[in-house]
Amino acid sequence: MFAKTFEKFSYTSVGISTVLLLGISYYYTTLDINWSLFESKIINGILIFGALMLSNYATDTVTRELTIERSNRNAYHLLLYPLVVMCYPVESIDMRFIISSAAIWAAWRNVRIFFELTNTIKKSKRLFDASVLLSFSSFIIVENLLIFVYPLLALITSNIKSDFKHYIIIFMTPIIILPSGYVLLTFLSLESYLFSSYFFGDQLQMLDEFKFILPTSYIPVSIVFVLYIISVIIKFYRTAGLQRRILDFVGIAFFLLTSYFFAMNQELSGSEFHYLSLILVYFISQIFVKKIKSSYVNFIFIVLIASIVTFNFLI
Repeated sequence: MFAKTFEKFSYTSVGISTVLLLGISYYYTTLDINWSLFESKIINGILIFGALMLSNYATDTVTRELTIERSNRNAYHLLLYPLVVMCYPVESIDMRFIISSAAIWAAWRNVRIFFELTNTIKKSKRLFDASVLLSFSSFIIVENLLIFVYPLLALITSNIKSDFKHYIIIFMTPIIILPSGYVLLTFLSLESYLFSSYFFGDQLQMLDEFKFILPTSYIPVSIVFVLYIISVIIKFYRTAGLQRRILDFVGIAFFLLTSYFFAMNQELSGSEFHYLSLILVYFISQIFVKKIKSSYVNFIFIVLIASIVTFNFLI
């Protein structure tokens, strides 16, 4: 069933994944939209679909092409990504999180390719592309500037040859782009609309106490988190090489800090979970890297699908 269809990367696996993402985009347009640049549901649907496809493309590159286990390039992640997104307990849509997270994952794709390349010019271009994408995400939410710390941390701790111009690219790109963009947006009277803030706005309301009783809509994403924990253990057991371990540690640090940050909000829209998409899919895909019985693969996907249908659509 699922194991057979997505055993290899093919037009069929890509087509099914695209149709599922198209369905998610349509479903999102039926929900209340808290923040968007446009009022048209059609335009918002196109933007959501484009953001999901961009995130899926970045996930595919990082998972299938750049993973250490190159000998088994299956396409299970193409089904896993839409299912993970459908597991999110989305109650309303905040386009900031969907669009900016897609830009962040596209940036991380370029950073990962940067570490794989040996040509100096191509490496600098990839790092510049990543910095531009992160700067673009900061146009939408100012706090995304903090994400520049992660490629910088990976660059400092990796065992590749240090080049001062790489640090110049990381620091100077947002310094040049953001003030210029702010001046342009001020001229268009859009500066307060685009340069929004999650931390300093009305969105963040610290919890007085932690609530351990979650609504049933959180059960599917809880299953995903359990799979993530299992996959992290498997990944570090299998992974060899300091550089790849460092990149994985950076991903885990991003996951933990981002999860903690959003957990402090009393009124999640559910769109915030898109910030975790690539990391969740990348690590969970490690369960399927080595040869695994098709019955196990089908069981995992059936559990995810059953939980989504039951707790997100029926109950």
